[in-house]
Amino acid sequence: MDNEYGLLNDDEVLFVRSGRILMANPTFKVSEFLDALAQLISEQEGEWSDEREGWFTDSGQGCEVLRFGNQGWQRGRVRIRLEFCPERPPKLLRESPVAREDYREELSLREDYTPRRNRNNPYPRDNAWQGGSEIYPEIEEDY
Repeated sequence: MDNEYGLLNDDEVLFVRSGRILMANPTFKVSEFLDALAQLISEQEGEWSDEREGWFTDSGQGCEVLRFGNQGWQRGRVRIRLEFCPERPPKLLRESPVAREDYREELSLREDYTPRRNRNNPYPRDNAWQGGSEIYPEIEEDY
């Protein structure tokens, strides 16, 4: 895992099989999770205000931070977001053209093999209904 986390948009959907917090359903939008977190905080903090809402908005909440390597406190804004780090996709095995040709040759040698479609005549069974019996015989009028 490369630990390359990226921000999730509010409308993106998460599926968390186990270890969920705040959410009963394993599938939920990022915005639903952030709303549940804000609701929990508001229940514990008492009255909810626009000032507290800043933690969850794009503009953020005003604050000061003491960071490593900086000289003293730095003013700025902070906000709560969810980030996601994808796992590396599994490497797909590529089929060699030689193996594919071998398989085609094997199929053509089988007695029960019939090609799916003939490019010259895509409907080879057009004459299948030509014969003595009609598909829909005339219905007699007196039942």
